[in-house]
Amino acid sequence: MKFVYAIIASLVFAICAHAQDEFQRFSVLPFGAYTEETKIQYGAVFVLFFKPFQEGENISSMDFIARGTTRGQYQFQYAPNMWLLHDHLHISAKLNLNKWQYSLFERGARGDFEPIDEYNSSFVYARIPFEMNFGIPNNIPFRYGVVIEGEARDNELDKSYPKTFRDGYFLGGGYLFVIDKSDNKNWPTKGYYASFEEVFFGGDFCHHTETLDARFYSPLFWETSLAAGLYARQSRGENVPLGRLAGPDGTKRFRGVESGIWSDTQALIWQLEFRRPLFWRFAGVIFGEALQSAPYFSELFNRQVHYSVGFGGRLALNKSEKLYARADLSLVDGKHIGITIDLREAF
Repeated sequence: MKFVYAIIASLVFAICAHAQDEFQRFSVLPFGAYTEETKIQYGAVFVLFFKPFQEGENISSMDFIARGTTRGQYQFQYAPNMWLLHDHLHISAKLNLNKWQYSLFERGARGDFEPIDEYNSSFVYARIPFEMNFGIPNNIPFRYGVVIEGEARDNELDKSYPKTFRDGYFLGGGYLFVIDKSDNKNWPTKGYYASFEEVFFGGDFCHHTETLDARFYSPLFWETSLAAGLYARQSRGENVPLGRLAGPDGTKRFRGVESGIWSDTQALIWQLEFRRPLFWRFAGVIFGEALQSAPYFSELFNRQVHYSVGFGGRLALNKSEKLYARADLSLVDGKHIGITIDLREAF
């Protein structure tokens, strides 16, 4: 069994720029960690903030995350979060460029943490959702829109593996619906959020995905708040690529495991988290997660349940916007230790 011994090497300061009107223009945060999978991991987060044209409108931002490892792995992520046309149009896009070594796991919820194989993968991935509320009264927190998503990947796997395990590309589009009544976009403490989307893909891999994301937030006591989430995903088609199966991503959904483990055509993930500001720019969380996956919905609740518990530290890169960098340490199935370093909350 593979154990991960994770140490946060540096999460020590944020560099924040302020204009004369005290509006924060950008933040920079270097980070480092050690895990068994990546060895020494290092990188930095850079966030740009854009002042809205009118008071009361949402602040737009652009995230830049770059990381590398001593195993020769590299990742670059660009994520603009733009509020346009007096907040009638919201674009929360993502562009990933990766050269990474991945583990190949047995499909489904069975199996332990040991991979079947390891392989190198280079890919570019883009997702652009357009959320709109044109024609919707301001007192109704409903948005609708379209999604464009695509990927081109080169997996260095042996030819004996099925086609869906190897390289190729897909490009697709679909629709989404969002209800958002949370009190803050980055650190919600009350309200609720729900979204549903369906995306159809063509190219080398013809398939489609359906995703339901439901969240509930409630204040408790002593500035502590509760966050609860349910994430359901379905990937259907005769040619679903390896990276498009439903399951944990290891960063936001089921933190602390490698992406690809326990993935199948159906997956359910439950999340529960207690959040509390501490002092200065610091905050802390305690969380628990559970996961089930199966090839069919009728089999889902008969499959093994995997669980994760842990805690995390937060460092505010923008106090007024409650935008945090996060580092989470988790214990998965009572025997696997994992670490996650990322920007913004998991859900």
